[in-house]
Order: sequence, then structure tokens, then C-alpha cells
Amino acid sequence: MRYHITGSSQVGVMGLKRDTLEGALKKARELRQQGIYNDVQIIDIETGDVVKEPLPEGDR
Repeated sequence: MRYHITGSSQVGVMGLKRDTLEGALKKARELRQQGIYNDVQIIDIETGDVVKEPLPEGDR
């Protein structure tokens, strides 16, 4: 697993892993759309860097 997705809610912190950047971006987008999770981030496990995500189409 190369990418770790994190998000926090009123209940606690959640962490998921994905093998591909595309999968990580998709999951992060889904978590944000649920409206439950704050501070959703994707972290590259190999480098420890936070992945900069592209802006959604409507925000450009």
C-alpha cells in the first residue's frame, strides 16, 4: 500500500490505504462528499509527503 488517507470526525480519526493515487483521490473525494470527515488528507507512505490534490471542476 502506497497511499494513506486520513480524516477526522466527531467520533475520532479514520485511516485507509490505497495502492494507487487514483484510488486514493477517489476515496478522499467520497469521504468529503459524505460531509462527516474533516481534514481529509492523502499521504504518500514512501515519502511521507501530503499529496496535493487537484481542485474540483467547479472550483477552478
